[in-house]
Amino acid sequence: MQETKGEPAEERESFNLNATYEAVREISLARNPDDLLARLLQKAISFSQPEIASFLIKDQPSDGLRYSLILGEKADKWKDRLVRKGEGACGLAAETNQNIIMTDTRNDPRFNSKVDNLPDFEIKSLMAIPFRVERTVFGVIYLINGPGKKAFSLEEFKLLQILVNFTELMLERIILLTELKQLDAFDSLTQTYNSKTFFHYFQREIERCQRHGYDLSLLRIDVDYFEKIVQTFGPEAGERVLTNLSFILKKVVRQIDLVSRIEMHEFLVLLPDTNAASAVQLKERLMKIFNSQDLTSTGIPYTVTAEVFSEEGARTANLCQLPRIKAWIDQIKNRHQKRKYATSGEELAELARNALLAAKK
Repeated sequence: MQETKGEPAEERESFNLNATYEAVREISLARNPDDLLARLLQKAISFSQPEIASFLIKDQPSDGLRYSLILGEKADKWKDRLVRKGEGACGLAAETNQNIIMTDTRNDPRFNSKVDNLPDFEIKSLMAIPFRVERTVFGVIYLINGPGKKAFSLEEFKLLQILVNFTELMLERIILLTELKQLDAFDSLTQTYNSKTFFHYFQREIERCQRHGYDLSLLRIDVDYFEKIVQTFGPEAGERVLTNLSFILKKVVRQIDLVSRIEMHEFLVLLPDTNAASAVQLKERLMKIFNSQDLTSTGIPYTVTAEVFSEEGARTANLCQLPRIKAWIDQIKNRHQKRKYATSGEELAELARNALLAAKK
């Protein structure tokens, strides 16, 4: 954290509020549970500068905790290290559902050097914050410093609690939105088709074109510097840009064309019975509209990048092999296939999803 010694109390408070707001906003941009955890730990590091920042997940087989995600020098050696139920500072935080800070472990009776110290690492100061969903602890955010490093402050402790609590809410939101997307054929924000539905129709259209020899084209539209727009103007501004873009796309294309929001700020338009020349004409027409907007509908300046992909008859299957298209198709398939070894975020999301769905029943 930046040194604030000698600064007026009002300036320190303003700095802390601004820094917290910026951290919360960056965490809110996370696209999935793994991204969410990574952003949380990175923010914890930027504020508190620990030697090791880690996330320990609830280990179901042992009912203890397991080092799942670790950032810091030589941290990989502790990956998957187990902590027994209720053992050490992390076990105590998880078992009692309490936030723990030890500014000096040598004078803290809760610290057990034989249990808490990691191999080749002596702990002198620590913070352990339980990660909860529906009041159930599913992990612990754990920051540690060794000898020669500064002790964590109560200010850093309070800030970490704020970030963890916000991340818990964000995880619930990501899980519930994912569940809703799986039930619906449409993207809730733009009311265009979602990626799963789009690629279902896309593959059916390829089969039809191969059978009858029709042309098939795709138009990809991408909002330039979208994250910068959100960081500068806020999440609501980003939503206005996306809804404005989707409105224009749906208004300009034909009824038989299919518009889909594939990613956060990327759209695909399926153009049946459309050759390359006609697809390029549509692209140019759309670009003229985007370039001549008076911004009254969004109030936010934005530009887009557009690409056309086109094939004829029997060759329409080649569209599936385009690197970007293939990556999307593989991504959708992977969403419905469990990995042999789940990532930290996937494992946490699965535990939390079960708790959330059980609470809704």
